[in-house]
Amino acid sequence: MRVSFLVLTGLFIISINSFAADRYQTILSRMNTLHNKYPTTTEIFSIGTNDDGVEIKAMRISTSPTQVDHKKIGHIVVATHHGNELAAAEFTMKFIEDLLTRYDSDEIYKGTLGETEWSMIPVLNISGYNAANRYEHGSDPNRDYPGPCISGNGGSLKSIRTLMDFMKQRIYVGSLTVHGYVGSLTYPWGVSTSNTHSEDHNAFEKITAKAAQFNGYTVGTSTDIVYACDGAYEDYAYWKFGMWSLLLELKNGNSEDIRTTSAAIAAYYDQLDASPSTHHTLNGQCTRSIKPDLHNE
Repeated sequence: MRVSFLVLTGLFIISINSFAADRYQTILSRMNTLHNKYPTTTEIFSIGTNDDGVEIKAMRISTSPTQVDHKKIGHIVVATHHGNELAAAEFTMKFIEDLLTRYDSDEIYKGTLGETEWSMIPVLNISGYNAANRYEHGSDPNRDYPGPCISGNGGSLKSIRTLMDFMKQRIYVGSLTVHGYVGSLTYPWGVSTSNTHSEDHNAFEKITAKAAQFNGYTVGTSTDIVYACDGAYEDYAYWKFGMWSLLLELKNGNSEDIRTTSAAIAAYYDQLDASPSTHHTLNGQCTRSIKPDLHNE
């Protein structure tokens, strides 16, 4: 029996599309597996839906995970704004696994881990992640936030509006957003400003330098190390809420890179204060006469 080339091509395309559609489902399956393994310290929940009506799933990690505990120190991790940076989700899952291992050990009784509550979002841009596409419905999710150097409220994408609403529901002290691939740990400011140093610059510099001892990454402000861009999550989290906000740019996303960087990020969070910054206003002037936004971060 002869099978036409067009039929074979069609089957191939269906196979590829099915694989892509399964990418986010694989992450959800891994989250469920971890929840079943650590039922007393994890809870999977939805922060809301995106423009496709798909729920954006998160994992809460805590000694009392079934509901938000405002008495605990809140931390948040948001990964995969850009769907083509596939290692961002892989890193986040590895960081979750390492954190749960710590919760499962006696270390919880030796330090402040029992006093913390984590919100983990491995994939924010679900359609982009499934298609390995940077954008979500043709827009860059990591240029869709309000900030000190842009006008408007942001949130043209529902995924971004959903996340911004979610971030208002409790106080978060530390924030991490995961991208690739530069090999850096950077902090505010990352906006197009003439003065990249925030009032917390010395603290950020000290904390990230110690964290980078685990993976050898470059540290500095996002504008100076990567490039200036307005409307990004990392500056929004700091500018709006005073979160100690870190932009992680994985180096290459291989297993060794992810392993050492997971340790670096743990060291970052371990050094943070118990409360957000109280002086997170932009002091410099907004300007475009600096390195341009390359739209590839």
